[in-house]
Amino acid sequence: MHRALWAGPDAALRELVADHATAAGLELVDEADTGPIAVQLMDAAALVTAPGTAGFRSRGASVAAGMPPLLVVTGEQVVTTSAWRSALASGARALLQLPADSEQLLSHLSELSRPRSDSTVIGVAAGHGGAGASSFAARLAAAARPEGPVVLIDGDPLGGGLDLLVEHGGAAGVGWSDLEGLGSQDGTALREGLPVVDEVALLVAGDGPGPQASALSRALTALAPGGGTVVVDLSASLVAAAAEHLDRLLLVTTATDHAVRATARRLDIWPLPAGLVSVVVRRQGPLHPGDIAADLSLPLAAAFRDSPAGTVPLLDVRRRGADRSARVLLQGLRDGGAS
Repeated sequence: MHRALWAGPDAALRELVADHATAAGLELVDEADTGPIAVQLMDAAALVTAPGTAGFRSRGASVAAGMPPLLVVTGEQVVTTSAWRSALASGARALLQLPADSEQLLSHLSELSRPRSDSTVIGVAAGHGGAGASSFAARLAAAARPEGPVVLIDGDPLGGGLDLLVEHGGAAGVGWSDLEGLGSQDGTALREGLPVVDEVALLVAGDGPGPQASALSRALTALAPGGGTVVVDLSASLVAAAAEHLDRLLLVTTATDHAVRATARRLDIWPLPAGLVSVVVRRQGPLHPGDIAADLSLPLAAAFRDSPAGTVPLLDVRRRGADRSARVLLQGLRDGGAS
C-alpha cells in the first residue's frame, strides 16, 4: 500500500483525512521513514505556522523538485487569506475544506494513489476570449496521431461546440450526457464508445450540456491509463478542476497588451501547481512571443500564425503554421522540454 504523509495539530481532521486516504488505498502516516510517499497532506494551520517542517516542502518549492504532491486541508468553515497564500506559495495542488470538499479530496487521493499513467494528458485553455484555444487543441490532437491513440475532449460546461469546429458529422457514440456513473476502471469501455473523426476519438456534448467539474475529473481519471494522448479543450471555469490530471496546461493568448493582461488575471485566480503551465502565443498582434512569456513568467511552449481561411482543424493538416507548432511542441514534451 502506498502511503500519505500527514502533518497537523487537529486530531479530528487527521481522522477524517485518514478515512479518505483508506478509501483511496493509501495509508496515512506521520513520519516519512520508509517506503514511497504518494502524497503529502497538511492542515492549513500547520502550513501557516510552520511551513517546511515535518519533512514537508518549504515555501516556494517546486513540484518538479521531486517531492510528492501536496494537498492542504482545513476543518475551518472560512479559509483565511494567509492560508490561501501559504498553500499557493508551497506549491499545493489544492486547499480543501472538510467535510464540504470530501468528494474533491477523494478524487485527488484516488488519482495520486495509482501509478503514473502511460497517457500524456494535455489541457489547452484560453487566456481570454477569442484566443483560438479550441482550434489549437484540435491541431494538437492531429499532431499526436502518429504516437498512438488520441482522445480530444470538449471541456466546456455549456458545450463548447468542438464537434462543430472539427466538422464531426454527428455519428453515433458516447457523449457527456451518457457518462452518469462512470468509474475509474471504465476507461477502455469509454474509449471504445466514443465517436471518431480522422483517427481521433471525441468526447463532446453534442446537443446536450457539457461536463461539470466532477464529471470531467471522472472522465480524465478513467482515460488516463489508456495510453497515447488525451487533449482537453478547457473552459476557464474547469481549469482548476482538471489541473490535477494534467501533465501540461497550455495557455493560449494573442499578442496584444489587452490579451496579455487578461491572461495574467486568469492566471492569478487559478490555483495551479508550480511548473504545470506554459504559454502558447497566437501571432495576432504586435508583441513578441518571448516578451509575452517573460511578462507572464511562463515558459514559451509555442508560437504560431493563423492557418489559411477555411482550413478545418484536425482534418486539414498543414506543413507550417499552427500544425507545425503543434508537432514541435509535442516533440518537446516527449523529449522532456517545454518547447
